[in-house]
Amino acid sequence: MKKHLLIFFILTLGASSLHSQSIEALRARNYSDHSARHSEEWVRNGVIYEIYPRSFSSSGDFAGIEKRLPDLNKLGVTILWLMPIHPVGELHRKGTLGSPYSVRDYYSINPEFGTLADFQRLVAHAHRLGFHLIIDLVANHTSWDSKLIIEHPEWFAKDSAGNIIPANPDWTDVAKLDYSQPGLRRYMIDMMKYWVRDIGIDGYRCDVAEAVPTDFWDEARAALDSIKPVMMLSEGARPDHHLKAFDLTYSWNFYGLLGRLVKGEGDAAVIDSALHRERAIFPAGSLRMRFSSNHDENSWDSPDVIKLGNDGAMLAATLVNTLPGVPLLYNGQEAGNVKKLPLFERDAIDWSHGADFLKLYTALFAIRKVHPALTGRMVRIRTSDDAHVYAFARVSGSDRIIVALNFSKESFNGTMSLLPPEIIPSNHFSAENLIDGASETVSLPSSGAFPLSLPPLGYRILSISQDSH
Repeated sequence: MKKHLLIFFILTLGASSLHSQSIEALRARNYSDHSARHSEEWVRNGVIYEIYPRSFSSSGDFAGIEKRLPDLNKLGVTILWLMPIHPVGELHRKGTLGSPYSVRDYYSINPEFGTLADFQRLVAHAHRLGFHLIIDLVANHTSWDSKLIIEHPEWFAKDSAGNIIPANPDWTDVAKLDYSQPGLRRYMIDMMKYWVRDIGIDGYRCDVAEAVPTDFWDEARAALDSIKPVMMLSEGARPDHHLKAFDLTYSWNFYGLLGRLVKGEGDAAVIDSALHRERAIFPAGSLRMRFSSNHDENSWDSPDVIKLGNDGAMLAATLVNTLPGVPLLYNGQEAGNVKKLPLFERDAIDWSHGADFLKLYTALFAIRKVHPALTGRMVRIRTSDDAHVYAFARVSGSDRIIVALNFSKESFNGTMSLLPPEIIPSNHFSAENLIDGASETVSLPSSGAFPLSLPPLGYRILSISQDSH
């Protein structure tokens, strides 16, 4: 919901001001000695698409989303995440419509979007097209006029005078829940089971998940798994979230890196450092959600095309979709959306622009679908300018993908070092450019130096195969 609760883990996992004692404290917990919980194949191979119902269509409702499901299917996304669908509080409301994260009733549907029957029809249609669908769960707080605060004020956090308190001094529109209350825990788990069992959703994106006790999430996940396999996404970066409760955590660290790299403010090798920190802190096999925008960043920071420029946004998209992890696309990125989509109002996305972005994202998602290498292991590739060019291979069996990205505003004309058998099958191979379809037969010298040219803020994705000649 709001990033500042996550500052500790952002700093821990990638910012230049990383505090050594913080990272050592996490290492001391030995999470990296454990394995992350098993995730379903559809989660590991997925492409997440975040939908803000107020902005996604001109009608701002479930019908507007359902109408465009075939377009999303053609785009190649596989997991639909709907931001909160519940009624919004009126007491202390922010803006005209209020924050979707100020929930009044967890069992009801926001009438802005339609009825429960409308939502069920959307879920059924999404499933017929092969999507999985998750919804936002705001478990940390409710609106001040919520059903829970009226019926169970004892389930809310209070100050020394016994007054219910907000979840955060800045969040004046919401009241904090108290998870020391057994009744609240039972209620929330029963509610989560209802939406999975009776309505058919496939899991949850859990808002400010770090502010809710991890043992609650562990208990909730076990209850949901007894119904069917689900996906759980934590808006946080706690390593212990990967042990039992969650499939994915937010890769805030890489979002912070993207802006600095595109602006030329850092060495491309910081990507290696960030990945190393992840391996040192997180359980083995942990899935991180990679993104270059989301609803918070769009609303409170800037749309990616404003922050990074068109070329920078495309470069960031390529990195997000080829690094180990599961990529996220926020609605409108595929149209080059330049609007900040306000969380307290309605402002529809203009879908008439951004053909180049649509083409790129469609290509990136198609590559992920066809090439198992993008869920395989990563091998770093050295170039003749590692300060500005970042290159790596993704490998799964005989499937090999090479990605090269130029973070400089100057053209790159140099080499990258390819040596068999880890990256290429032999010194004679075929290389297909998966973005424009061009292909070439390559005979490498014994040094393994592969000529590489990249435009400013440019990229290449190559599929490598054994030359048949």
